[in-house]
Amino acid sequence: MRSPIPSAPKRLWDDPRIVFPDEATWARLSPEERERVIEEILLVEHEYLEAMAEGVRHSKNKTGIGADLDGHFRRAGRPVFLATELAVLYPGEPMIVPDVLAVVDCDPDIEPDTWVVLDQGRGIDLVIEVRNLGRKHKDLVENVRDYARLGIPEYFSFDCVHGHLRGWRLGAAGGGYQPIVPQGGYLRSVVLGLELATVGKRLRFFANASMVPDAAELVARLQGIADDRQSALEAAEREREAAEREREAAEREREAAEREREAAARARDHALEREARLRAALARTVVEACRARGLALTDAQRARVEAEADVAVLSDWASRVFDVARADELFATD
Repeated sequence: MRSPIPSAPKRLWDDPRIVFPDEATWARLSPEERERVIEEILLVEHEYLEAMAEGVRHSKNKTGIGADLDGHFRRAGRPVFLATELAVLYPGEPMIVPDVLAVVDCDPDIEPDTWVVLDQGRGIDLVIEVRNLGRKHKDLVENVRDYARLGIPEYFSFDCVHGHLRGWRLGAAGGGYQPIVPQGGYLRSVVLGLELATVGKRLRFFANASMVPDAAELVARLQGIADDRQSALEAAEREREAAEREREAAEREREAAEREREAAARARDHALEREARLRAALARTVVEACRARGLALTDAQRARVEAEADVAVLSDWASRVFDVARADELFATD
Protein backbone atom coordinates (compact mmCIF):
# COMPACT_ATOMS: atom_id res chain seq x y z
CA MET A 1 0.00 0.00 0.00
CA ARG A 2 1.31 3.49 -0.91
CA SER A 3 2.18 5.89 1.86
CA PRO A 4 -0.09 8.95 2.27
CA ILE A 5 0.88 12.24 0.68
CA PRO A 6 3.66 13.85 2.70
CA SER A 7 2.52 16.92 4.60
CA ALA A 8 5.53 19.03 3.63
CA PRO A 9 4.96 19.58 -0.13
CA LYS A 10 2.28 22.23 -0.78
CA ARG A 11 1.91 21.38 -4.43
CA LEU A 12 2.49 18.50 -6.79
CA TRP A 13 5.56 20.21 -8.25
CA ASP A 14 7.36 20.09 -4.87
CA ASP A 15 6.88 16.35 -4.28
CA PRO A 16 10.25 14.62 -4.92
CA ARG A 17 8.45 11.47 -6.06
CA ILE A 18 7.46 13.10 -9.37
CA VAL A 19 10.97 14.15 -10.44
CA PHE A 20 11.77 12.52 -13.77
CA PRO A 21 15.20 10.83 -14.24
CA ASP A 22 17.92 12.84 -15.92
CA GLU A 23 18.98 12.01 -19.48
CA ALA A 24 21.84 9.69 -18.47
CA THR A 25 19.71 7.70 -16.01
CA TRP A 26 16.86 7.41 -18.50
CA ALA A 27 19.22 6.08 -21.15
CA ARG A 28 20.32 3.24 -18.86
CA LEU A 29 16.80 2.07 -18.03
CA SER A 30 15.17 -0.85 -19.85
CA PRO A 31 11.73 -0.35 -21.45
CA GLU A 32 10.11 -2.13 -18.49
CA GLU A 33 11.94 0.08 -15.98
CA ARG A 34 10.97 3.20 -17.89
CA GLU A 35 7.33 2.11 -17.85
CA ARG A 36 7.47 1.58 -14.06
CA VAL A 37 9.02 5.04 -13.53
CA ILE A 38 6.24 6.73 -15.45
CA GLU A 39 3.59 4.64 -13.73
CA GLU A 40 4.86 5.59 -10.26
CA ILE A 41 4.94 9.29 -11.16
CA LEU A 42 1.38 9.13 -12.49
CA LEU A 43 0.20 7.39 -9.32
CA VAL A 44 1.54 10.29 -7.29
CA GLU A 45 -0.26 12.69 -9.62
CA HIS A 46 -3.54 10.83 -9.07
CA GLU A 47 -3.14 11.15 -5.33
CA TYR A 48 -2.98 14.91 -5.66
CA LEU A 49 -5.75 15.13 -8.25
CA GLU A 50 -8.22 13.63 -5.78
CA ALA A 51 -7.77 16.73 -3.63
CA MET A 52 -7.30 19.27 -6.45
CA ALA A 53 -10.74 19.37 -8.11
CA GLU A 54 -11.16 22.80 -9.73
CA GLY A 55 -14.88 22.64 -10.48
CA VAL A 56 -17.08 22.72 -13.56
CA ARG A 57 -16.10 26.24 -14.62
CA HIS A 58 -12.42 25.27 -14.77
CA SER A 59 -13.18 22.09 -16.68
CA LYS A 60 -15.43 23.83 -19.23
CA ASN A 61 -12.93 26.62 -19.90
CA LYS A 62 -9.98 24.24 -20.22
CA THR A 63 -11.83 21.89 -22.56
CA GLY A 64 -13.25 24.79 -24.58
CA ILE A 65 -9.81 26.36 -25.10
CA GLY A 66 -8.38 23.10 -26.39
CA ALA A 67 -11.35 22.48 -28.66
CA ASP A 68 -11.32 26.04 -30.09
CA LEU A 69 -7.63 25.82 -30.95
CA ASP A 70 -7.85 22.30 -32.34
CA GLY A 71 -10.78 23.21 -34.58
CA HIS A 72 -9.06 26.36 -35.83
CA PHE A 73 -5.77 24.70 -36.73
CA ARG A 74 -7.48 21.74 -38.40
CA ARG A 75 -9.53 24.12 -40.54
CA ALA A 76 -6.36 26.08 -41.34
CA GLY A 77 -4.48 22.88 -42.23
CA ARG A 78 -1.73 23.61 -39.71
CA PRO A 79 -0.42 20.59 -37.71
CA VAL A 80 -0.55 21.52 -34.02
CA PHE A 81 -0.80 18.93 -31.25
CA LEU A 82 -3.04 20.06 -28.40
CA ALA A 83 -3.81 18.35 -25.12
CA THR A 84 -5.42 19.08 -21.77
CA GLU A 85 -3.95 17.85 -18.50
CA LEU A 86 -1.33 15.69 -20.19
CA ALA A 87 1.63 14.80 -17.97
CA VAL A 88 4.84 16.30 -19.38
CA LEU A 89 8.17 14.85 -18.24
CA TYR A 90 11.37 16.88 -18.71
CA PRO A 91 14.67 15.16 -17.82
CA GLY A 92 15.70 15.78 -14.19
CA GLU A 93 12.60 17.90 -13.54
CA PRO A 94 9.35 17.37 -11.65
CA MET A 95 6.40 16.36 -13.81
CA ILE A 96 4.10 19.18 -14.99
CA VAL A 97 0.45 18.76 -15.97
CA PRO A 98 -0.64 21.91 -17.87
CA ASP A 99 -4.32 22.64 -18.29
CA VAL A 100 -3.71 23.16 -22.03
CA LEU A 101 -0.49 22.59 -23.96
CA ALA A 102 0.47 23.00 -27.59
CA VAL A 103 3.25 21.55 -29.74
CA VAL A 104 3.50 23.15 -33.18
CA ASP A 105 4.43 21.28 -36.37
CA CYS A 106 3.33 18.05 -34.71
CA ASP A 107 0.77 15.44 -35.74
CA PRO A 108 -2.49 16.53 -34.07
CA ASP A 109 -3.85 12.98 -34.05
CA ILE A 110 -1.22 11.28 -31.90
CA GLU A 111 -2.51 10.01 -28.54
CA PRO A 112 0.38 9.79 -26.07
CA ASP A 113 -0.40 8.86 -22.46
CA THR A 114 2.42 11.18 -21.38
CA TRP A 115 4.77 13.59 -23.12
CA VAL A 116 8.24 12.28 -22.37
CA VAL A 117 10.57 14.94 -23.74
CA LEU A 118 13.50 12.54 -24.19
CA ASP A 119 11.31 10.12 -26.18
CA GLN A 120 9.51 12.78 -28.23
CA GLY A 121 12.75 14.55 -28.99
CA ARG A 122 11.35 17.97 -28.07
CA GLY A 123 9.61 19.88 -25.34
CA ILE A 124 6.25 21.60 -25.53
CA ASP A 125 5.84 25.07 -27.11
CA LEU A 126 3.04 26.70 -25.15
CA VAL A 127 1.10 26.34 -21.91
CA ILE A 128 -2.24 27.87 -20.94
CA GLU A 129 -3.24 27.55 -17.30
CA VAL A 130 -6.84 28.22 -16.28
CA ARG A 131 -7.29 29.43 -12.71
CA ASN A 132 -10.62 29.05 -10.95
CA LEU A 133 -10.11 28.07 -7.29
CA GLY A 134 -6.33 27.65 -7.37
CA ARG A 135 -3.67 29.86 -5.82
CA LYS A 136 -2.89 33.09 -7.66
CA HIS A 137 0.77 32.88 -6.54
CA LYS A 138 1.17 29.51 -8.27
CA ASP A 139 0.02 30.76 -11.68
CA LEU A 140 1.58 34.21 -11.62
CA VAL A 141 4.86 33.54 -9.82
CA GLU A 142 5.77 29.88 -9.45
CA ASN A 143 4.69 28.80 -12.94
CA VAL A 144 6.41 31.80 -14.49
CA ARG A 145 9.66 30.78 -12.83
CA ASP A 146 9.35 27.03 -13.43
CA TYR A 147 8.06 27.09 -17.04
CA ALA A 148 10.79 29.54 -18.01
CA ARG A 149 13.41 27.21 -16.52
CA LEU A 150 11.99 24.36 -18.63
CA GLY A 151 12.38 26.53 -21.74
CA ILE A 152 8.69 26.57 -22.70
CA PRO A 153 8.53 29.47 -25.23
CA GLU A 154 5.19 30.93 -24.14
CA TYR A 155 2.96 30.75 -21.08
CA PHE A 156 -0.49 32.26 -20.56
CA SER A 157 -2.49 32.41 -17.34
CA PHE A 158 -6.25 32.92 -17.56
CA ASP A 159 -8.39 33.70 -14.51
CA CYS A 160 -11.80 32.38 -15.59
CA VAL A 161 -13.52 33.87 -12.53
CA HIS A 162 -12.56 37.49 -13.17
CA GLY A 163 -11.65 37.25 -16.87
CA HIS A 164 -8.02 38.31 -16.34
CA LEU A 165 -5.43 37.20 -18.90
CA ARG A 166 -1.63 37.48 -18.65
CA GLY A 167 1.14 36.13 -20.83
CA TRP A 168 4.89 35.63 -20.86
CA ARG A 169 7.42 34.83 -23.55
CA LEU A 170 11.04 33.72 -23.33
CA GLY A 171 13.43 36.55 -24.05
CA ALA A 172 15.80 36.34 -27.00
CA ALA A 173 18.83 36.34 -24.71
CA GLY A 174 17.51 33.43 -22.66
CA GLY A 175 17.03 35.55 -19.55
CA GLY A 176 13.73 34.02 -18.52
CA TYR A 177 10.19 35.13 -19.25
CA GLN A 178 9.26 38.63 -20.32
CA PRO A 179 5.63 39.80 -19.90
CA ILE A 180 3.68 40.02 -23.14
CA VAL A 181 2.43 43.60 -23.43
CA PRO A 182 -1.20 43.94 -24.59
CA GLN A 183 -1.67 45.61 -27.96
CA GLY A 184 -5.14 47.02 -28.49
CA GLY A 185 -6.53 44.74 -25.80
CA TYR A 186 -4.92 41.60 -27.28
CA LEU A 187 -2.00 39.45 -26.21
CA ARG A 188 -0.05 38.17 -29.21
CA SER A 189 1.05 34.52 -29.26
CA VAL A 190 3.96 34.06 -31.64
CA VAL A 191 3.77 30.29 -31.13
CA LEU A 192 0.12 30.05 -32.17
CA GLY A 193 0.14 32.95 -34.63
CA LEU A 194 -3.01 34.24 -32.91
CA GLU A 195 -4.12 37.02 -30.59
CA LEU A 196 -5.69 36.19 -27.21
CA ALA A 197 -8.27 38.27 -25.35
CA THR A 198 -11.08 37.84 -22.85
CA VAL A 199 -14.63 38.21 -24.13
CA GLY A 200 -17.36 37.99 -21.51
CA LYS A 201 -14.96 36.24 -19.10
CA ARG A 202 -14.09 33.70 -21.77
CA LEU A 203 -10.67 33.27 -23.31
CA ARG A 204 -11.05 33.77 -27.04
CA PHE A 205 -8.60 33.62 -29.94
CA PHE A 206 -8.40 35.99 -32.88
CA ALA A 207 -6.91 35.56 -36.35
CA ASN A 208 -6.56 38.66 -38.53
CA ALA A 209 -8.84 40.57 -36.12
CA SER A 210 -11.60 37.97 -36.51
CA MET A 211 -12.62 35.86 -33.53
CA VAL A 212 -12.00 32.14 -33.91
CA PRO A 213 -15.44 30.53 -33.62
CA ASP A 214 -16.08 27.79 -31.12
CA ALA A 215 -17.93 24.64 -32.11
CA ALA A 216 -21.39 26.01 -31.26
CA GLU A 217 -20.73 29.27 -33.10
CA LEU A 218 -19.36 27.42 -36.11
CA VAL A 219 -22.44 25.18 -36.22
CA ALA A 220 -24.68 28.24 -35.89
CA ARG A 221 -22.75 29.99 -38.66
CA LEU A 222 -22.98 26.96 -40.94
CA GLN A 223 -26.66 26.60 -40.05
CA GLY A 224 -27.16 30.26 -40.91
CA ILE A 225 -25.45 29.74 -44.27
CA ALA A 226 -27.58 26.65 -44.87
CA ASP A 227 -30.73 28.55 -43.87
CA ASP A 228 -29.83 31.46 -46.16
CA ARG A 229 -29.16 29.05 -49.00
CA GLN A 230 -32.44 27.26 -48.34
CA SER A 231 -34.28 30.59 -48.23
CA ALA A 232 -32.65 31.60 -51.51
CA LEU A 233 -33.60 28.26 -53.07
CA GLU A 234 -37.17 28.62 -51.84
CA ALA A 235 -37.35 32.20 -53.12
CA ALA A 236 -35.98 31.08 -56.48
CA GLU A 237 -38.54 28.27 -56.55
CA ARG A 238 -41.34 30.72 -55.80
CA GLU A 239 -40.09 32.99 -58.57
CA ARG A 240 -39.90 30.03 -60.93
CA GLU A 241 -43.45 28.97 -60.02
CA ALA A 242 -44.70 32.56 -60.47
CA ALA A 243 -42.98 32.77 -63.85
CA GLU A 244 -44.51 29.40 -64.77
CA ARG A 245 -47.94 30.65 -63.78
CA GLU A 246 -47.42 33.79 -65.85
CA ARG A 247 -46.26 31.68 -68.78
CA GLU A 248 -49.31 29.43 -68.43
CA ALA A 249 -51.59 32.47 -68.21
CA ALA A 250 -49.96 33.96 -71.30
CA GLU A 251 -50.34 30.60 -73.04
CA ARG A 252 -54.03 30.53 -72.10
CA GLU A 253 -54.45 34.06 -73.40
CA ARG A 254 -52.64 33.13 -76.61
CA GLU A 255 -54.86 30.06 -77.02
CA ALA A 256 -57.96 32.16 -76.33
CA ALA A 257 -56.82 34.74 -78.88
CA GLU A 258 -56.12 31.92 -81.33
CA ARG A 259 -59.60 30.52 -80.76
CA GLU A 260 -61.09 33.97 -81.28
CA ARG A 261 -59.05 34.40 -84.46
CA GLU A 262 -60.17 31.01 -85.71
CA ALA A 263 -63.78 31.80 -84.82
CA ALA A 264 -63.53 35.14 -86.62
CA ALA A 265 -61.97 33.40 -89.61
CA ARG A 266 -64.78 30.86 -89.65
CA ALA A 267 -67.37 33.61 -89.34
CA ARG A 268 -65.70 35.50 -92.17
CA ASP A 269 -65.59 32.36 -94.28
CA HIS A 270 -69.27 31.71 -93.54
CA ALA A 271 -70.11 35.29 -94.42
CA LEU A 272 -68.14 35.02 -97.65
CA GLU A 273 -69.86 31.74 -98.45
CA ARG A 274 -73.29 33.26 -97.76
CA GLU A 275 -72.38 36.28 -99.89
CA ALA A 276 -71.15 34.02 -102.70
CA ARG A 277 -74.37 31.99 -102.56
CA LEU A 278 -76.39 35.20 -102.52
CA ARG A 279 -74.47 36.56 -105.55
CA ALA A 280 -74.98 33.28 -107.38
CA ALA A 281 -78.69 33.25 -106.52
CA LEU A 282 -79.16 36.88 -107.61
CA ALA A 283 -77.19 36.22 -110.82
CA ARG A 284 -79.46 33.22 -111.59
CA THR A 285 -82.51 35.28 -110.77
CA VAL A 286 -81.46 38.01 -113.23
CA VAL A 287 -80.66 35.50 -115.99
CA GLU A 288 -83.87 33.46 -115.48
CA ALA A 289 -86.02 36.59 -115.22
CA CYS A 290 -84.55 37.84 -118.52
CA ARG A 291 -85.32 34.49 -120.09
CA ALA A 292 -88.85 34.47 -118.65
CA ARG A 293 -89.54 37.92 -120.03
CA GLY A 294 -87.95 37.15 -123.38
CA LEU A 295 -85.10 39.54 -122.88
CA ALA A 296 -82.28 38.05 -124.89
CA LEU A 297 -78.95 38.39 -123.13
CA THR A 298 -75.82 38.34 -125.20
CA ASP A 299 -73.01 36.08 -124.15
CA ALA A 300 -71.10 39.12 -122.92
CA GLN A 301 -74.09 40.34 -120.88
CA ARG A 302 -74.66 36.91 -119.37
CA ALA A 303 -70.95 36.65 -118.47
CA ARG A 304 -71.15 40.10 -116.91
CA VAL A 305 -74.10 39.12 -114.75
CA GLU A 306 -72.43 35.91 -113.62
CA ALA A 307 -69.11 37.71 -112.91
CA GLU A 308 -70.61 40.65 -110.93
CA ALA A 309 -69.28 40.60 -107.37
CA ASP A 310 -71.31 43.50 -105.97
CA VAL A 311 -74.47 42.20 -104.30
CA ALA A 312 -76.02 45.67 -104.42
CA VAL A 313 -75.60 45.83 -108.20
CA LEU A 314 -77.06 42.34 -108.63
CA SER A 315 -79.98 43.27 -106.35
CA ASP A 316 -80.61 46.38 -108.47
CA TRP A 317 -80.61 44.32 -111.65
CA ALA A 318 -82.94 41.73 -110.13
CA SER A 319 -85.42 44.43 -109.15
CA ARG A 320 -85.25 46.31 -112.49
CA VAL A 321 -85.41 43.26 -114.79
CA PHE A 322 -89.23 43.44 -114.66
CA ASP A 323 -89.33 47.14 -115.63
CA VAL A 324 -87.19 47.18 -118.77
CA ALA A 325 -88.25 46.35 -122.32
CA ARG A 326 -84.85 45.30 -123.61
CA ALA A 327 -81.81 43.71 -122.05
CA ASP A 328 -79.71 46.75 -122.94
CA GLU A 329 -81.89 48.93 -120.70
CA LEU A 330 -81.06 46.70 -117.71
CA PHE A 331 -77.43 47.79 -117.94
CA ALA A 332 -78.08 51.34 -119.19
CA THR A 333 -77.59 53.04 -115.81
CA ASP A 334 -74.08 51.61 -115.23
